[in-house]
Amino acid sequence: MKILALETSFNACSIALQNDRQVISSHHIAPMQQARMILPLIQEILSAGALTINDLDAVAYGCGPGSFTGVRIANSVAQGLGFAGQKPVIPVSSLAALAQTALLAQQCTKVLVAVDARMEQLYWARYQVGEQGLMILDGKEQLCAPMDISRPDTNDWVGAGDGWDKHEKVICTRLGWAPQAVYAALAPTAEAVLQLAAVSLEQGRWIKASEALPVYLR
Repeated sequence: MKILALETSFNACSIALQNDRQVISSHHIAPMQQARMILPLIQEILSAGALTINDLDAVAYGCGPGSFTGVRIANSVAQGLGFAGQKPVIPVSSLAALAQTALLAQQCTKVLVAVDARMEQLYWARYQVGEQGLMILDGKEQLCAPMDISRPDTNDWVGAGDGWDKHEKVICTRLGWAPQAVYAALAPTAEAVLQLAAVSLEQGRWIKASEALPVYLR
């Protein structure tokens, strides 16, 4: 299986390539620089894997929600590559990718994702690890005020995302307890997008390039 994954929804330009059992990735914290960096990084990653766009089975991308500009960058590039190579496109929730990143980086199995959406609002979601080692949405993704977040039934969760940095006190008041740990600096990586996308491709859950759209939860 050969999949190229892109994630630019927040402050990073993150690219990953699965070439059968080999994974090559590049992750750069680069606020406002993703548009300039993404195409050279894609070429660098493909060259490292000795592949071209035509060799790919699919292109995956973090479809949002997240930064308005960042979400559109990954969406536009994935759509363009899908058109150019006539490849399936796989949109992956950037909140799911953040939860998957927490699993990969910190072995977190129950994650409360909180991302600052500005205007005193959050992108909020609850994710738990499933049987395949992939994060599964518990409930629904929300755009809401911190006091309107959905609450889990238990208190054995961790927090991830920059929304915790800004709204932790209000979130904990709403929950009635504090999470076991908070990883506010975590952001979704293309490797996490890649893991989620690989299963989607196996299950036939992909779209045509013409159907690729960013997700804003507005």
